[in-house]
Amino acid sequence: MVYIMPLIVGYLTSREMKIWDLRRMGLSQSEIGRRIGVTRQAVHKALSIIYSKIERAMREIAEVNKLEIRSINLVEGIMEAFSPAYRIPVIVSLTRANGLRLWYLYEGNCTECGYVKLCRKLLEAEAGERGIKLTGEDRKLPPTRLAIKIFSRYLEASKNG
Repeated sequence: MVYIMPLIVGYLTSREMKIWDLRRMGLSQSEIGRRIGVTRQAVHKALSIIYSKIERAMREIAEVNKLEIRSINLVEGIMEAFSPAYRIPVIVSLTRANGLRLWYLYEGNCTECGYVKLCRKLLEAEAGERGIKLTGEDRKLPPTRLAIKIFSRYLEASKNG
């Protein structure tokens, strides 16, 4: 089952979110500067502040939920963690669409949960914003399996990195 804990993207200003979005799209600091009309140095300073805010928010989520942090990818807005209490992997994600979310990754019984439609909607938005293509078959998966499919790339990245 996937549990979600929403937090609004109040950690970043709208300008910071725009800069972070452009960075996540793969633009260089110089390219971002040209797009928004500032110097590369101003973008560098803004990214430093943005990454600090994202990391602080993710570490606070980990502390509140008693998670062991495995890795934090500030560009992608992904923290891989582990819940010793539940003995399962956890992903903390930040997206414009969903804000900051906490996802416990395990096989659950979605038919017993009243949040199936909401989870599916949030997961599809997450995949879309991250450029993850979902097939028709993927969209039929129970949310617990869909979450594992979407976030497995980040779990595997830390094992291989």
